[in-house]
Amino acid sequence: MRNFRQAAVTALIMTAAVMTANAQSLMPYRDWFGSYGFTDSVGNIVIECRFDDVKAFSEGYAPVLSRGGDIIGEGGVFGTLSPTLKWGYIDTSGIIVIPCRFDIANRFSEGYAAVMSGNKWGFIDHYGDTLVNYKYDEVKDFVNGYAAVRRSQQWGYIDTGGQETVPCIYDVAGSFGTDGFAAVTKADSSGFVFRNGDWYANKDRALDWIRGIPFSIYAKDKMMNLMNEWQRRQSDETVADWEARVNEETFMARLEGLEMRSEAEYLAANQLEAPQYTLGTYDTAAAAFNVTVSDVTGRSFHIDLPVPVQDTATVSTVWKRAKARLRYFVDRDRASIAEAVFTLPGKRVYTWLNARDTGRHGLLLDYNLENMDFSIPGKIYRQMRSCEGDSAAVDTDYGIPQAKGRNKDTYAIIIANGQYRTGETVPYAANDGNTFYQYCLRRLGIPRDNIKMVIDAASSDMRSIESWLERTSRLFSVDSRVIVYFAGLCDEDDGLKEPYLLPVDYSTGGVQGGISLRRLYTSLLHSAMDNALFLIDASYGETGRDGMRSDLFNNTAPGISELQPEERMVVFYGADETSGAYPYPQKRHGLFTYFLLKALQNNPEISYGALFDYINANVRQTSESLYGEEQRPEVYSSEWDGEAWRDFSL
Repeated sequence: MRNFRQAAVTALIMTAAVMTANAQSLMPYRDWFGSYGFTDSVGNIVIECRFDDVKAFSEGYAPVLSRGGDIIGEGGVFGTLSPTLKWGYIDTSGIIVIPCRFDIANRFSEGYAAVMSGNKWGFIDHYGDTLVNYKYDEVKDFVNGYAAVRRSQQWGYIDTGGQETVPCIYDVAGSFGTDGFAAVTKADSSGFVFRNGDWYANKDRALDWIRGIPFSIYAKDKMMNLMNEWQRRQSDETVADWEARVNEETFMARLEGLEMRSEAEYLAANQLEAPQYTLGTYDTAAAAFNVTVSDVTGRSFHIDLPVPVQDTATVSTVWKRAKARLRYFVDRDRASIAEAVFTLPGKRVYTWLNARDTGRHGLLLDYNLENMDFSIPGKIYRQMRSCEGDSAAVDTDYGIPQAKGRNKDTYAIIIANGQYRTGETVPYAANDGNTFYQYCLRRLGIPRDNIKMVIDAASSDMRSIESWLERTSRLFSVDSRVIVYFAGLCDEDDGLKEPYLLPVDYSTGGVQGGISLRRLYTSLLHSAMDNALFLIDASYGETGRDGMRSDLFNNTAPGISELQPEERMVVFYGADETSGAYPYPQKRHGLFTYFLLKALQNNPEISYGALFDYINANVRQTSESLYGEEQRPEVYSSEWDGEAWRDFSL
């Protein structure tokens, strides 16, 4: 597949090169009647003057302004002429290859052109297909694989895959250089942003960091986050279109392409600075000079440069005048020299090749892709780990202990949202909710009428839950306890700065269609209940349970005051702002929920403090083992309660 793709890309580049060569001699021309066409280098009109405006050719295409359709006449290739002036593109023969349908069209740069439609900018490719939808207020051309884009008053960057790799947070944004840096300004601070989105006050600090880490550390997480974002089903994308776009073949092709780009970035940052070449002794048996290649940063490599024995005297004499060209590759997860070509006076050329560089790329990193699932329509890709068929795989779902009596003063709300209409998923959320419901009935002895449970709650269901709580709170006494369990997605309202439990249809009703935790706290505070326990198996940070990175809280985690409940309440969060709330595929639960259930299963009675300590320790250890990253649960209580919550018990 790689060879086929490389051949296709090579063919496209060669075609574009020929078209570009032909286009270089074509110049815009305006006739006496105010119409535009193109002339050749000697002034002959080669594309007749039939356009209202034109721009110069670039990459074999020229933007032209017309009234839509094919200018040949009514009912042409693209249909009846439009009465509205629109921009499109012609090739060097004068044929309209991309219909005139844009309000503004810029020249092509690196395979893509910026176009405006409905006062918003996007990008198209040479076929007229949309790379980026029309959502930006201003854009710049692609330079070195990236284009600056502005949303409102803030600038960011997209790559040639259409992904916003650098968020729109800067006031000023320059173009990326070949070294992978772009000059940016935010407020009063100027610096440089690297291609991966990291900001540095100066380039040296960034380069020092990249040179000090293996390629896998530099690339793997970034690439999988980009892949996850690419796989997300778009709001305007049908299931059929999503399935056609996201499949095993396109996944692997995109993954390989991203890795090749990351490899190029990593190697560019790891090139030797002002390298010096020290000629050592000559090994007669190997017929090679020992050469040390070093630079000002202290990095060095040793190579055995093949030189015929009859050339040794000449090479030793003129070595200081040698010029070298180095090629790099990733070897054992680090940058290394793949080839060194030395040119000496008299056009003597000597080449060293690293035997470990086979010239075959393939995937450099292991992404654990043995169990990939693309079969469920509308789902985002995630690695699926097989579960055993016996009850040991989901041990918490069986053998639920039975309470000795009924806890008539305990009430529970259970919300488990796994299938969001945006295409986002929360794996195993439904099983989490249903199993916790059984624990409420059996282990906690809560009467069925005291439990309100909804799976995949929409905005209307959220309102119904709040109404149920308002009615039920009138029955609370000083001995009453409330348990609120939620598995799903959290977000913050931009205006109110309050965390919300999101309904599955939040994409249409907005964040406020969910349940505000602050509103729940206030409602319970004014009731007669004794205490309330909130169990939130979700992340209020950037990573959801499906592994997706999102723009939660506008890249700013909520403050402690926003997360703290009122007095007599305690909140267990599945993860903090820097870690994801991950699934536990072997157990068919969220990690947080599984160890919550396990603690309740193994302990007839357990304090809140012991419960959180058990969940926290096991979630951290298991997430590190499964994902190589810690999921860090957090607990919040009111300032008034302090650590008193630890003595409450279930």
